[in-house]
Amino acid sequence: LCVMHSSESREANQDMAASRLEPSVISRASADCATAQDVDHSPREGMKANVSDHRIVASAASDRVIHRLRDEDAPPTEWRREALARYTEGHVEECRHIFEAAVDFDTKSPLRTVSADGIVNMYLLAELYISCIVSSQNVSRADVEQLLGKTKRLLDQAEALDSSWGSIVGVEAYVAKGFFAITRHVTRCSCEGDELKRAEILFDAALKLDSGSPRALLGKAIVLTQHKEWAKALGHFRQVLKRAAPPAPRSGLRLQTLKHLRFAIATCFCDLGRYEQMRNALGSVVSADPGDVESLCALAHLEAKVSKDGIGKSLEYLDEAVKANQQHPVVLCQLANHAFYCGLEQSPGGHSNENNGDSSPWELATDLLQKALAATKSSKVAAEVHYQLGRLEHAQGRYPSAYAHYQKCCEVLPDHFACAYCLAQSRIQQHKFSEAITGLEAMRRCQGDLPEVLKLLTFAYLMCGDRAADAVKCADHLVAKEKDDMEAWAMRAEAHDQLCAQQPSAPKMGVEVYEHMAALLENGDGDKRASASPQMWNNLGTLRGLQGDPHGAKEAYSKGLELAERLLVGDGGGPSSLEEVKDLHIARLTMRFNRAWLAENEGDEPNYMQATQDYMAINEEHNWYADSLLQLGAQWQRMGEADIAVQRYQEAMKQSPVLATLMQAELHRNQGEYTKALQSAELAVSCAGEKQFHYAHVYLGNLYFEVACTASTRHGDREAYLHKALRNFTKALEHKKDSHYAANGIGMVFAHRGKLDFARRTFQSVMQHHAMGGDPSVFVNLGHTYLQSGGDNARKAIALYERAKRLRPHDLKVRLYLAKAHFRLKEFDRCIGVLGDATQIWPDDLLLRYNLAISLEKFGAHLVSEEKRTQRVVGVDNGMQQMNHAVQLLNSAARLFDYVYNQWMGMTDEERKQMMEASGSSDDINDEMLSASAHQRYCSDIQNKAQEELVLLQAKRADIERRMQENAGFEEEEQKQMQAQQQLATSRQEQLVEDIDRAKDLEEKAKQIDLGKNLEARTFKTAAKPRELKDKKGAKAKLQANGELEASQVVGELGPDDGADDVMADERRDKKHKKDKKSRKDADAKKDKKRHKKSKKRGRDDDNNEDDDKSLEDGMDDVASPAQSDQGQDRNGQATQEQDVAAEPGMEESRQEKKHDKKHKKDKKAKKHKKSRKHGGADSENEVASADDGDPSDPPEQGDADNKAMEEELFGPDGDE
Repeated sequence: LCVMHSSESREANQDMAASRLEPSVISRASADCATAQDVDHSPREGMKANVSDHRIVASAASDRVIHRLRDEDAPPTEWRREALARYTEGHVEECRHIFEAAVDFDTKSPLRTVSADGIVNMYLLAELYISCIVSSQNVSRADVEQLLGKTKRLLDQAEALDSSWGSIVGVEAYVAKGFFAITRHVTRCSCEGDELKRAEILFDAALKLDSGSPRALLGKAIVLTQHKEWAKALGHFRQVLKRAAPPAPRSGLRLQTLKHLRFAIATCFCDLGRYEQMRNALGSVVSADPGDVESLCALAHLEAKVSKDGIGKSLEYLDEAVKANQQHPVVLCQLANHAFYCGLEQSPGGHSNENNGDSSPWELATDLLQKALAATKSSKVAAEVHYQLGRLEHAQGRYPSAYAHYQKCCEVLPDHFACAYCLAQSRIQQHKFSEAITGLEAMRRCQGDLPEVLKLLTFAYLMCGDRAADAVKCADHLVAKEKDDMEAWAMRAEAHDQLCAQQPSAPKMGVEVYEHMAALLENGDGDKRASASPQMWNNLGTLRGLQGDPHGAKEAYSKGLELAERLLVGDGGGPSSLEEVKDLHIARLTMRFNRAWLAENEGDEPNYMQATQDYMAINEEHNWYADSLLQLGAQWQRMGEADIAVQRYQEAMKQSPVLATLMQAELHRNQGEYTKALQSAELAVSCAGEKQFHYAHVYLGNLYFEVACTASTRHGDREAYLHKALRNFTKALEHKKDSHYAANGIGMVFAHRGKLDFARRTFQSVMQHHAMGGDPSVFVNLGHTYLQSGGDNARKAIALYERAKRLRPHDLKVRLYLAKAHFRLKEFDRCIGVLGDATQIWPDDLLLRYNLAISLEKFGAHLVSEEKRTQRVVGVDNGMQQMNHAVQLLNSAARLFDYVYNQWMGMTDEERKQMMEASGSSDDINDEMLSASAHQRYCSDIQNKAQEELVLLQAKRADIERRMQENAGFEEEEQKQMQAQQQLATSRQEQLVEDIDRAKDLEEKAKQIDLGKNLEARTFKTAAKPRELKDKKGAKAKLQANGELEASQVVGELGPDDGADDVMADERRDKKHKKDKKSRKDADAKKDKKRHKKSKKRGRDDDNNEDDDKSLEDGMDDVASPAQSDQGQDRNGQATQEQDVAAEPGMEESRQEKKHDKKHKKDKKAKKHKKSRKHGGADSENEVASADDGDPSDPPEQGDADNKAMEEELFGPDGDE
């Protein structure tokens, strides 16, 4: 049943394919507000079943088939065969009727059990219901929900039967459920979560069971098209075409299926931008069915899109479509679209010549669209008709009607790109900027940063007035896309200008933008130069002038004037209307005035002559132009010709009364004529309109406040002037709630009245205004309030004055305010520093030098008074430095006072008057200047006192130095005594340490002395210990040679009768434990080493007396060498082991006599030990030979055992034991 769902694929993708056919739709729409082009978004009408009420009437043929199958008790497979045969023939209703009867026959019969084939029939019936839902056009939502509920119950019943059979869910179940989920997603009925995701999971499961299932592949392809994954969808559609499509059907349902499938493939090619493959796919549809009007219309539109001339074969395809079915709604839409463009090529409005009696193309388009709307049964075709109707209304300027049609189209097709764009245009035309921004932002999220969308969105942001930041971001993206678009750069410049006006702290990018535009014009072609305007050059010149580039500004003004002159004479086409001519004249006049103003304000050397000539030339040509008259009046005022300046201002009052009277008031204010100034300002307020009302009242309030603060004003009148100033500021604030200048004036009045808390809060609120970021006046005013409060608030005043100084570094008053704050805090050094820097900038300012002299005087007097009050005992050097500094400060102050007094006395009365008026306190200035000589004398007096203090401090310093010298001798003597005591204590400590070390050495030596040991007793005691023979042969030889030897001399404690047997037993034990000896060998070696060291400490020496007999000498040799004792032989190879050393009294006496010479004995012992090692090998061989011979001439001696015991006591047992 793959044929059931191919139409669904086309339904799901038709609108996307049509929208992608025209990617440049916006460019044409932007040219004429409503010239966007789109193609059919409709389904294939006339090629899908039209089920109005979903009640299928069974035909007589299907009833006969059903009765026959029931009578025959046919199996489910026979029912399915009959139903599919009817479906293949195109009889969908009969197929549905047979499937329903088959399901009822299987499920409702009490004697039958539903088989696996019956369950398959249930799944196929569910899919047939789904096909009817998506194929129907004029079905109510209630009917769709009812049919979906019926399908769901059928699927649930089939799944339950599947579970009762215990079988694994097959491909049919997954495919049916997958298409059911897609149907819910498309119809938006009875959705339960993400139906599209559920469908994808089900189709994937079906493909795992059968990767070649055509219906599963088709369902997966539909899901991919919904996700807009066109490449993957194309692959699946091709697999469906390969596996399920018939080779070359001629008619019937198979042909319809093939056309649907190839049209879906063409849709994928369209969205991938592969238009040639799309043409081939649509051509195959037309080859299979030459009367397929939708494919013919699609080919017509494709030809118009890809052809170089914009026409190609589009008219031929459209003519074939008309011949096939001229009443088809899609054909009517294409004809209406053609008529619309024909109307654009004619006169504006699309109207033809009425004399011929022919209707206009746009009227014909309207008639065709009305017929299509009446004939269509597709909601998508109706949406396309509403779009084209709205486009016609839009082009004729009927924006409300166009807006209504666009909305109807977007409700059905929210992804209709051209309609959404035109809807945004109609909203902007009706000043519905918020709605337009919302729609354009949604389009941007879906379609990306398309230039046309960005341009229209930037324009909407700019028109809102409060979205400058968004406009800047959008314009930046726009110029990144269209780097050579002059209109885009102009919009970016406007966006940055608007942002700087709203946020003064924002970076100023306008000049950079206009510079880029100028570069584009200079390096571009003729088209770009033609797109330039005089207004653009004027803006560039203005920005260059503000940036301090007068030469660049003159160049821009010159190019703009040249362009304006060329356009006015008709070069390059000239203006097309009187309105454009007027705009060119205004632009030309503005640039001439700006060029003159630039010459007047050009750096340090302004060209007043050139500026005056330009102003006069403008005035002669345009005597109504008030700006030139005002600037001429300012020039006469600058030259001191006040009367001529007033005449020019009065002439300008005809065109600009407010500005002229205000400039006249400013002239009188500068001359000190406050009465005339107030009269002119009052006149300006009375003439002010809506735009000038705020500015005029603020100026008048400032003027009243200045008069109130002037020294010449009487004290009783000051409060009245302050009241008038407050009234004008209040009126300005009422008229403009966001007026920071009016609020600042109100704070000034309250601060002058002494209400510092209220004034401070007012100034703080003004500081938060974005426009006051670069105005230092509010910081100065707030600093005044803190300074008047006194105390720690003066610190805050200093910070505010510093900020104002950074904003206006060349304002002397700000520096004086800062110096005054430091003076109040008695930070005289910082005050002097501020005033000293100011004198470097304004060296001729007499009042500044007077203030510096006052600061120096006060600082010097402060240092002297502090020194007198201190009464120093320590820190005399610091005091001397302070007094020297005070002398220098007072000397400088005296010289400055002398200079100020002489300068003041040398000035004329007029010069003194101007200086007093500039200061604002005439009486005080005069008195202060005359008191300069008194200040000079005061400085000399304080300087003398500082000298006296300095003399006293010097005397104190001399007395301190004398006392220090006297104390130095005593300190030196005490230091010497302390050093001697430390040396004595150190020597005693060292002696004590040496005594302790000596005592420890004696204790160690005492431990090593062996006193009063009974060697004879030790010998007899140890003689009882047996000694094992080294080898068996030696033991046998000794036993044979000494048959009557006592057992105690051989094995220790053995009896006299069994000694030989015990020796043999020892030999057997040695043979038995031969392996154990190896493990004990290391331990025995360690014991021998330990015992050897012990014998060395005891100091057993041999007897060196030459008078002793040889036997005693041989016995001592055996004792001295442990190696010789182990061998058991003397130097001549004879056995000497049994000599009794302890029994000889001479040996004991010799040991006692020779004990004191320990070193000599040790040397001799070492020599004998070396000698014995040298001859030990030969002696051992002789001993063995002697023992084997068993010579009876060598009887054993009785003292050998005692000798051996003593030897073991001194040197330890042998290593073989």
